[in-house]
Amino acid sequence: MSSVLLTDLNICVLGDGIASGEGDPGHRGWAGPLIDSVRAGHGPLNYYNLGIVGQNSEAVIGRLSELEPRMPLGADNRLILAFGLMDAVGVGGADPLPAKTSWQNLSTLLKQVHGHYKPLLVGPPAVYDPAQNARIKRINGGFRELCTRARVPYVDLFTSLQDDVQYRRELNQGDRLHPGSFGHRKIFDLVSNDRSWWFG
Repeated sequence: MSSVLLTDLNICVLGDGIASGEGDPGHRGWAGPLIDSVRAGHGPLNYYNLGIVGQNSEAVIGRLSELEPRMPLGADNRLILAFGLMDAVGVGGADPLPAKTSWQNLSTLLKQVHGHYKPLLVGPPAVYDPAQNARIKRINGGFRELCTRARVPYVDLFTSLQDDVQYRRELNQGDRLHPGSFGHRKIFDLVSNDRSWWFG
């Protein structure tokens, strides 16, 4: 059986289309440049982006087993979660999830990863539609509170992006849910400059 050095660093991004970089013409989103900055400052690491477009929190919980082969026991395992957008929008024409369901799903997820991975949650960003933003705002508040209680770092994208004119303009030029290159760069800046970011 091979051993893993405690200095091994593994970073997984797990979530929806915001996690995977949907809308970015370069297909790297915000997470790719974020990992590049970690490599530049801290050396080699293993990086896995497990974002899937159109997934809500229930679907994300169902994929936790994907983490196990990528982040072996004994390594420095960091998990960046990024979901919640599709909870507020609805998947495949279905109704949005109730905010309480989203909160319960996050609570369940945090309990399941506790002690196995070091998590950080990047909250859902604003979209173009006001009604959807109202739901995202409610989900965002609950996510922030749950993370505070669990002592899990939380990056609040919604509060920073809801009134950003250029971000909204770019949303309107695309699918109104996922940003383009400017928006992903903006998310990169918000995460990398947040005081809760591990490698700041």
